[in-house]
Formats: sequence, C-alpha cells, structure tokens
Amino acid sequence: MQISGLRTLRNQGNSRSTRSTGSRRRTGSVLLEFILTFPLVLIISLAIILFGLFALLQQTISAATIEGTRKAAQVGATTDAIGNLIQDYVAINSLTLDVAQQPAAPGAGDVLVIIEDGSGVLTQTIGNSDIPGTPVGPSPGVSEIKVTICLNLTDTNGTSPIPNLLSSFGFTLSGKQLEISAMTGLE
Repeated sequence: MQISGLRTLRNQGNSRSTRSTGSRRRTGSVLLEFILTFPLVLIISLAIILFGLFALLQQTISAATIEGTRKAAQVGATTDAIGNLIQDYVAINSLTLDVAQQPAAPGAGDVLVIIEDGSGVLTQTIGNSDIPGTPVGPSPGVSEIKVTICLNLTDTNGTSPIPNLLSSFGFTLSGKQLEISAMTGLE
C-alpha cells in the first residue's frame, strides 16, 4: 500500500513541474503577442480619434456654412454680419476668422469665406487668402446666394484644427483641405 501511495506522490510532483514550465512558456508567448499587436492597436486607436475629430470639424463647418448662407440671403445682410455669424461657429473648433479683413488677405485667420450671388457681379471674400479655395458645386442662380468655407485640416505645426496624429505612421493631413459650400434662395 505504501508503494502505490509513493507513486501517486511522484506523479503529482511531475505534473506540477510540467505546469510551471508550461506557464513560463505561455508568459513568453503572451509578451510576444503583445509586442506584435500593440502597434496595430495603437494605429487603429489613433485613427478612431482622428476620424472623430474630423467628423466634429466637418459638422461644425457645415453648420457654419448653412447658417452663413441663411444670413446672407436675408434682405440687408452685411458681410460683417455674415462673417461674425460664421466666426461664432468656427470658434467652436478654436479657429479664427478675421471678419475685419475684407477682401481676404494673407495670414488673416484660419478660414477663407467666399460669398457669391447669382448675378456673377458680387463675389466677396473674408479671412485668409493664403488658403486656396474654389466654391464647390453649381454656380448660384439669379435669385440665389452661395457661401463657401475653406480651411486647412492642419496647420504647419500639425496641431490645429485636427492634430496630425498619424504622421509618424505615413499618413499625413498636411496640405489637405476642407471646402464646404451651401446655397439658398434670396429673401
């Protein structure tokens, strides 16, 4: 009886030593998996953050463009009133619009605003003329007015309005622009 009990103890001891060696191997495997997957998880996380910031910026500029167009369509609306309204919206994203700068001049804020009417005679600009901007979409009709807002997605430092988070991974926002136009009928 004692001999069989001794064998049982030996078998239990052997299985314990096998378990501890297996867990050591597994620990190395987990570390290797972490090292291999961390860059991918980091890139995906930064991309999600960047996409969220871009969506916020796009929605803000879309709202500013639509409200600027509504203001411009009102009888007696001035360029200053349109610019001030747009300035309030773009300030949400820490952007500046130099409303006093009409027509647009180099270095006057972060945004270029182009206001067109259907006659083809009135085209006014507000803000920074360094930003290349061409109104997108069809030209306004005779009884319509169109407002276009143009801005760079990132500044030269890569920090504003959207941080250039993925530039070290080969995806950069420098030189990219956002242009949004809205058109409505005159009142």
